[in-house]
Amino acid sequence: MTPVLRTLTAAATALLLAFPVSAAARERDVPSPGPLPAGAQLGQFDSTVLQSDAGAMRTARAAGPAPRRYATPDGYSVAVEASSDYPVDPVADQKLVDFLASRVHGAELGDLSVYVGTPKEISQLCGGDPEVVACYAIDQGRMYVPGESVRGIPVEYPLTHEYGHHVASRRSNSPWDALDWGAKYWSSAMRICSGVRSHLLFPGNQGAHYWDDPGEGFADGYAHMHYPEAPWYYNQLLRPNAKAFTAIQRDVLHPWTGPRSRTFHGRLGRRKRIRTFHIRLTLDGDVRLALAAPRGAVYEVAAETRGFAAGQRLRDSGEFGVEWCRRRPVDEIELTVRRRAGSGPFTLRVSWPG
Repeated sequence: MTPVLRTLTAAATALLLAFPVSAAARERDVPSPGPLPAGAQLGQFDSTVLQSDAGAMRTARAAGPAPRRYATPDGYSVAVEASSDYPVDPVADQKLVDFLASRVHGAELGDLSVYVGTPKEISQLCGGDPEVVACYAIDQGRMYVPGESVRGIPVEYPLTHEYGHHVASRRSNSPWDALDWGAKYWSSAMRICSGVRSHLLFPGNQGAHYWDDPGEGFADGYAHMHYPEAPWYYNQLLRPNAKAFTAIQRDVLHPWTGPRSRTFHGRLGRRKRIRTFHIRLTLDGDVRLALAAPRGAVYEVAAETRGFAAGQRLRDSGEFGVEWCRRRPVDEIELTVRRRAGSGPFTLRVSWPG
């Protein structure tokens, strides 16, 4: 999602500063791996993504116990803080971390911090919307999650959804933001680029198009990978299927690390006016072409697949790029270098997402 920085008003900050510690400390729900608890009511709920912790968030955290780090079975550690409305409970904290370690994860788990608050507190800290159940602060890699079920929604589900945002925050989907568009393999499998260009999906829109936001779709697709029986409330274009789950698994366990590249060589003159090369595109993203040609030569460089073409006329040397939305699962792209003036050898370097 487009990182949305919601600055809380002074009045909201004052309200959060006034949160009382209950006379009798509240009991936290302890999440556990496996199916959702019997009788869970998974109605619609919102989450949000913030660029960084707001002042009220820092104040709330300072009012509670100092953060503690808890180890996972695979060698990571997660920092946990809890609201002063809850008793200090290292056992519950460790079970929370064990639960997160049971989610499909990679090394990003070791970058995570968690703040556990009462449902009312979390709603206020996450912007004040009563429909918001949890949120994620990007800069700190911190989840703000409820310590109790909210409107029948068990804590396991928002915990898993927010972890999906944490995964996206640690992944690349260049030239787009993975928090907005989802991680690279999922975004390509779900044809997010085409949905955006058709004005059916709205990356990072936390307002009127919240349910059409691919960033939220990725996070909830990640949650559905663990809880496939949960209802789906987002845009149907984002509804996960076996292909989506496979892509999410790959995004988590074997993330995209950058584009492929290849260099082609050739020579153009009066007898040979055009050279043709080919690449196969299986992911959406930037296709960039860089030409080095003799001084004074004018060569036209183009990339074309059935239904789409892009090109430029370049003098001497130059480069250009295009955000490529695939027309089919694999776009067979024909690259051409055509002589318009001059002659001589050339080098064409091409990079593409994969």
